[in-house]
Amino acid sequence: MTSSTPFPADLPRYESLGLGAAQSELEQFDHLTAYRQLGPIYQLTFRGETWVAIGGMEANEAAWRNPDQWDYHEALPPFRELMGPSHVTQLDGEPHRRKRRNLKPGFAMSAVFGLIPAIDHSVAGDLRAAAGQSLRLHDFFMLALTRANSRTLLRCDFDDVTAATFIRFEEHFIRGTSMGEARHAYYALPGFVADRAAVFAFLGELVDRRLAGESAGDNFDAMIAERRERGETLDRAELIPEAYLLLMAGTGNTAKLLNCGLQNLSQDPAWLARLTAELADYTPEKFLGGMGAFPLLKATLLEIERLFPAAPVLARVVAEPFTFNGYTLEKGTKVLHLQTLPHFLDEIYADPYRFDPARWIDREYPKKAQGTYGGSTHLCLGINLVRLHMPVVVANLLRDYRLELGEQPRITVNVNYGVPQVADLMARFEPLRAAV
Repeated sequence: MTSSTPFPADLPRYESLGLGAAQSELEQFDHLTAYRQLGPIYQLTFRGETWVAIGGMEANEAAWRNPDQWDYHEALPPFRELMGPSHVTQLDGEPHRRKRRNLKPGFAMSAVFGLIPAIDHSVAGDLRAAAGQSLRLHDFFMLALTRANSRTLLRCDFDDVTAATFIRFEEHFIRGTSMGEARHAYYALPGFVADRAAVFAFLGELVDRRLAGESAGDNFDAMIAERRERGETLDRAELIPEAYLLLMAGTGNTAKLLNCGLQNLSQDPAWLARLTAELADYTPEKFLGGMGAFPLLKATLLEIERLFPAAPVLARVVAEPFTFNGYTLEKGTKVLHLQTLPHFLDEIYADPYRFDPARWIDREYPKKAQGTYGGSTHLCLGINLVRLHMPVVVANLLRDYRLELGEQPRITVNVNYGVPQVADLMARFEPLRAAV
């Protein structure tokens, strides 16, 4: 924060706890201990500047109550720099509401729910093709989910080389968003520049064809049609990153959730046996009636989301002064919102660092205790896709295959920025019956 920004002088300071620092800048804070000893708001030095950290149920309530109190444009510049000035993640106020309205035909549950059979068909085919091979689990899921999107949400001619380019760009793009100013040098690397050019050229040609009248009967067509019905101007530069979202939104996070979740699931043989039995007669049509017939699967997925949130901390900038816990945060204050800190509070989730899907059976937890996808109007755009992709993948995998994991790296929980993004977990899918 600049020195001109007023700052509560008596706000507790993280450094007063003497907790020391870890090896990585992004993992240097023990926010759980700070919350216990300093309360739900304190100041700290991060990337050479003073920030305010807010955490706990009360912080989620305050942060999500009024989304217009935050300046997303200033808080999330990498998305604007790489995806353009109309990217949904960094818009505020009415422009953000307009953008979410325009994206709704592509991402609302009503727009994606009917795609379950097609997603299932795509995932099942990729599992069959990979059966018996030793592979990197995260990479397989990332590719399978990206392919599923290219066969449903944004139907396009997506060969393996193109898919690999999109995935490589997405992985490097997201990695750079947490680098602060160092992202500029990272994004200037020749390989990344070439991948970005290829991605935007592919999408630019697709958008041009759609604007010229080509139809694929997919969610992108629905987005374009609804905008035309409202009389809105169709902006090519705006449509290109929207097409990108249809292909890539949620894929990386879902792959990471599956990668970590399946490892923990494999270490709980009793629960795994019960879950496998529940999924023995799974069909995608049964999901069309909701998850009521699969309570153990629903509990498993909720526990994976709780324990391995992909974005436990969000950087924010105050747009309108507001008071939290007796302290007034002025415009321009930089804030770390610890939105998933409640996931690891034992007064909410008993033994919170233990993988325990059974905790979700016949029990509901407070909504403000679940921050995996954020909250309010800036709720993660890809939440509905994640909650379709995850059950379809797990159901197909456990019904038809025995998952054999190779040497397992230890996947641990980090309250700061989620699990280490382990990508070298080796696995093999062994068919339980002859292929049909």
